[in-house]
Amino acid sequence: MTPRVFVDTNVLFPFSVMDVMLALTEDSVHEIVWSERLLAEWERVIVREGRRSAKSAAAVGHAVRRFFADCEIAAASYEHLVGEMPGDDPDDRHHAAAAVAAGAAALVTWNLADFPAGDLAERGVRVIDPDSYLCGLYGEVPDEVVDTVVRLAGEKRNPPVTITDAIARLAKAGLPGFADLLTQHLGY
Repeated sequence: MTPRVFVDTNVLFPFSVMDVMLALTEDSVHEIVWSERLLAEWERVIVREGRRSAKSAAAVGHAVRRFFADCEIAAASYEHLVGEMPGDDPDDRHHAAAAVAAGAAALVTWNLADFPAGDLAERGVRVIDPDSYLCGLYGEVPDEVVDTVVRLAGEKRNPPVTITDAIARLAKAGLPGFADLLTQHLGY
């Protein structure tokens, strides 16, 4: 069975990480579940951080909503859980509730302290950083993971991206362990 994961807003940029996480969903290696609140937060943050214009952020959000519509967890499915979630940040509590309601095996985040691992583990959700998550996924299905990354690099046209460049971008984006596994697998 394909593992379901909820990916925190902060994992969806840099775009090299977002691309890999979504491509792994396209290739049925895992399934990202998302909420409307997550995408709305992502659009606000990416514009506030100056990484995208509002129009560009809206276009990316629209593409995710369109191409991954079947991965959405509706607010009605998790809102009743928000009050039970630990933490002070309303967005994080909503994300945790969405992950629980969706039956996600993991909540992937750079901000591990924002999601109390013990509380969420009791609800069946492991809190994990992106590098550890992707290394673990590689450990389970290495060929599928590598095939996805190679495909993704091969689809880049403007500008073209070699697999070596793609792996270097992943390392720079905070995935050094995952990048090392890819490099070793491909014999570079």
